[in-house]
Amino acid sequence: MAEGLLAARGGAVADTTRAALLEVDDVVVTFGGVRALDGVSLAFGARGITGIVGPNGAGKSTLFDVLAGARTPQAGRVRWDGRDVTRAPLHRRAHEGLARSFQIARELDSLTVMENLLLASPGHPGDALWRVLFTPGKVRDAEAALRERAWALLTRVRLAPLADRLAGELSGGQKKLLELARALMLSPRLVLLDEPAAGVAPGLVEVLAEFILGLKAEGTAFVVVEHNMDFVASLCDRVCVLADGALLTTGTFDEVTADERVMRAYLGQVA
Repeated sequence: MAEGLLAARGGAVADTTRAALLEVDDVVVTFGGVRALDGVSLAFGARGITGIVGPNGAGKSTLFDVLAGARTPQAGRVRWDGRDVTRAPLHRRAHEGLARSFQIARELDSLTVMENLLLASPGHPGDALWRVLFTPGKVRDAEAALRERAWALLTRVRLAPLADRLAGELSGGQKKLLELARALMLSPRLVLLDEPAAGVAPGLVEVLAEFILGLKAEGTAFVVVEHNMDFVASLCDRVCVLADGALLTTGTFDEVTADERVMRAYLGQVA
C-alpha cells in the first residue's frame, strides 16, 4: 500500500494501520456560487509522496490553500495530526510542521540566498533583544547552528556556490530549489509542493526530483500538485485526480492514467 495516501472517497482503499497526519473531510469552497471544491475528502499519512493532478480549473490550487491554511472552507473540516485546524492560520500550521512552496517562487529578492534561508527559520534566537543582551553566547551558538543547517540544505540543492548572491538574480529553476530549501528550514513533517517543476529546466527538474526522493527516504512526507506527468510518475506513490472541484479517482499513476474518467476529464473524450 502506498504510504502517501491513506484514504479517499471515490475509490481509494483505507490503510487502517497508520494514522492520518493531514485530512480534509467534505470540504466545500465556493466563489460566487461556483463550487471550486465540492465535498472533497482526503487523508495523507506521515510518509510517502502523493500527487494531486487534474485539468485546469479542477480545484487543485484551492485545495492547497485549504490544506495550508490560506483559505477557510465554507463547509467541511481540516485536521492536522488528529486536531481540528479548519480555522487555524497558515503560520500556526507551519510552526507545527506543515510547510508549503508556491507555484511562483516567493523569495525576497533584495536578500542573499543564505539570508533567505536564515530568515525562514522559526524562533530565530536574535529576535528577542533580551537574549542578545543577556545570553549573547547562546545566541551566537544558535545562529551558528542555523547557518550550518542552511549550508547543508543549500549544498543538497546545489545552491551553495550562490549563497552570497541576491535571490532575485537566480534563474526560475534555482528559485524553485531555494523555495523548497526555505520550506525545509521549518523542519516540516509534511511539505505541500505547488507545481515544483513548472518553468524549471530539465536538468534542474532532475536535481529537484532527486532531492525530494532523498527527503522522502529520510521520513518527510509530500503532497505535490503538478502538471508534468513524467515528474508525477517518477515521484508519487499515489495519485489523486480532481475534476470540476470533486475527487474523481485515486490510485497508482498507471491506474489513474488508464481510467476512462481521467481521459475524459483531460481530453473530453476517450481515445
